[in-house]
Amino acid sequence: MSNALNDICFVQPHWQLIAKGISPEEWFNEHNIISSGGINNPTRVHLNQGHRYYRFFSNPSKPEKVLDGGWWLSFDTINTIWHYSIRMELQFTYAARLFLALPYDWTRVDRIVSAILTSPLDAYAGEGNVAKTITEKWTPVQNIKVTQLYIPGLYVKRDVRNESMPQLYESVWKDVRYEYANNRAPL
Repeated sequence: MSNALNDICFVQPHWQLIAKGISPEEWFNEHNIISSGGINNPTRVHLNQGHRYYRFFSNPSKPEKVLDGGWWLSFDTINTIWHYSIRMELQFTYAARLFLALPYDWTRVDRIVSAILTSPLDAYAGEGNVAKTITEKWTPVQNIKVTQLYIPGLYVKRDVRNESMPQLYESVWKDVRYEYANNRAPL
């Protein structure tokens, strides 16, 4: 039995669809189901309280809104990407695109937020899927595997929850740090 604050999300099927890169609206309306990005075979995992987690984002995203996004990385994953970028003499942000299949249409990948998890949360974890846009197709690096995390429930639309209730992302992170991705020192 889990004591995760987002435990309810793991019995609501739309969160797993999002983790798989499938639009819940398309799924529920029974249209053509097209997956893009997301995680292959997402598995529920417990996140470690007191550990730092990382997330890429685009400047000028509002810093307070960055913490509500579901896609996060562990230290091991961000470290693997960093060392690969050094070994292959690539920009760190380009290496992130290669490992995480992040099309240019989706993000500039120019900033990183990191934060320490203070409360029990669970996530979907797994290797990334191919990501497609109208103009691009990105396949994650195949010879070095990294785990991506999707944390459901950090933000829930106000029309399906109590207006006065705080969002989960507002209470589970501490020691939040924002950095430019290309200026990172080695981890």
